[in-house]
Amino acid sequence: MYGYAGKLLIVDLSSGEISAEPLNAKYAAQYIGGAGIAARYLYDAIDARTDPLGADNPLIFMTGPLAATAAPSAGRFVVVARSPLTGLYGEANAGNFFGPELKRAGYDGILVRGKSPTPVYLLIRDGAVELREANHLRGKTTFETGDLIRADTGDPKLTVAAIGPAGENLVKYALILATNARPSSKKGIAGRCGMGAVMGSKNLKAIAVRGTLGAPTPKIALHDPVAFMAAVRAALEMLPDDMSTQMFRATGTAGGMDYLGMIGDTPAKYWTQGTFDWEKISGNTLTETLLAGHASCHACLVACGRKVPRAAGHALPHAEGPEYETLAAFGSLMLVDNLEAATYLGSQCDALGLDAISAGSTIAFAMLLREQGIIGDDLRWGDAARVEQLVQLIARREGIGDALAEGTRALGARYGVEGLAVQVNGLEPAMHDPRALAPMALVYATSPIGASHNQSDYYWVEPSGRVIEEWGIVAGDRFETLGKAASIAKHQDWRSITSSLAQCIFPNPPVQTVIEMLAAATGYPMTLENALTWGERIWNLKRALNLKLGYNARASERLPELLMRGLADSGSEGHVVELEPMLREYYAARDWDWATGKPRRAKLLALDLPEVAGELWG
Repeated sequence: MYGYAGKLLIVDLSSGEISAEPLNAKYAAQYIGGAGIAARYLYDAIDARTDPLGADNPLIFMTGPLAATAAPSAGRFVVVARSPLTGLYGEANAGNFFGPELKRAGYDGILVRGKSPTPVYLLIRDGAVELREANHLRGKTTFETGDLIRADTGDPKLTVAAIGPAGENLVKYALILATNARPSSKKGIAGRCGMGAVMGSKNLKAIAVRGTLGAPTPKIALHDPVAFMAAVRAALEMLPDDMSTQMFRATGTAGGMDYLGMIGDTPAKYWTQGTFDWEKISGNTLTETLLAGHASCHACLVACGRKVPRAAGHALPHAEGPEYETLAAFGSLMLVDNLEAATYLGSQCDALGLDAISAGSTIAFAMLLREQGIIGDDLRWGDAARVEQLVQLIARREGIGDALAEGTRALGARYGVEGLAVQVNGLEPAMHDPRALAPMALVYATSPIGASHNQSDYYWVEPSGRVIEEWGIVAGDRFETLGKAASIAKHQDWRSITSSLAQCIFPNPPVQTVIEMLAAATGYPMTLENALTWGERIWNLKRALNLKLGYNARASERLPELLMRGLADSGSEGHVVELEPMLREYYAARDWDWATGKPRRAKLLALDLPEVAGELWG
């Protein structure tokens, strides 16, 4: 198999058995790698009876065919399982160096089954794989865990993907965080859908890996090395001058916050207020005041990571600074206008193992409920000191933290106000408001993992102009709803491909160049004209998996109540989205059945998914 290591590592924690099996070549050809092939393996392994926190829910780590190659920004890894937060297909995508190191160690992915009777970590290096005792790592942060494993093994070159106390205590939105000892490396956060809780439920504290690339592991073979390097050079030549590269390197992902806040895209006061002084917490201000250096992932020219040694009087672990989502979630969403406080709170989430989007959203929701007299905690808007206490309580599931650890949907249901929780299918949305950018309403409603912005970052198409003219993905009126569904579906299909490579979405190489790299690496007959077929197949597979898990589309594809209230004082100009006409147009473009939400049999057969068609339609 060209572009792949060709093996999948199988770890049964219940028995302690470790083995390897050939990567399914048919699955690779159909689903590429990363999220696509991981979703296919998961489809085979679970059904509606699978407990997300049970031993029978597999946790799958997967790389892609461009990992450990010269392809720029294509070294990410993906973690999938049934989500304990949503009950649906769960997927988290992360950077750092973990993916390439795993592939250099000889494995395209890891499938973890069962549950260890005691805490353990998995060590992969020098052609050997073993489970080691991890009782001494219990309660340690994600950063401490990585540092301790490197110290214990005497191997400073290990890359470690670990959970913190939140994962151990099964917080429903616990994350997995990857680190290594390179001073300029960026943390890798597999944050969404509670993959850290799944890992914690298995008593697996960490996976430590160091690749070898050489005996006993051969170098990754490419189908056409000459054509591959020609495409790589084309990308490397254009990326340094690309506006996205320059912006993300200069000011990080939060560099656009001032503009996004101005147009109403960045939420404030838990989605109920349209004004805030976003400049105080923006990436521009961080660059001018706190930034000490840049950090990057494997083969990255962008280096969007922020190196921030101290904030709010505290040293930050590994000097890891915040991204846009963190500053919005712990800043404007809860009316904290102190950049250093928001930065420190985000670093605590990383260390304790909490997804900053879901943690910040849940705490801000609690602030709203406190303001309305629904809960009695002494929690008020802008109270960063109390937020810091709550972050600790959530990670330990103590006091009110136990309720907050369940996420916003459960918190709303607990107090009889589930409709006020801003979430879609159990997942708190990214910090992009569909009232300002109407296509994001459809993105959130149809995402297979809940309200995710990574399943389609259409907020860069409108109004920022990151278009794909080759496929008709072009910018229009950001408030317009109709006439866009087919374009949004194509964009989702493209992101299904990039998450299967797995490639970062921040750099902006031409799609033709990426397709040429993938075709040259694998030998797959992929062209600009047929590439989206792979993405469409992956998207429909994830849809089928959710239906297999009991997903009810007609009851679930809707926007939360607060997002249906216009904000006249906002850059969204009082707009709200009428979702159903967009959905009907989308279903027609997807060839899905409106009554059931199922992809039609003919569509599934056209995508070479006969077994899925049989399961859905009989």
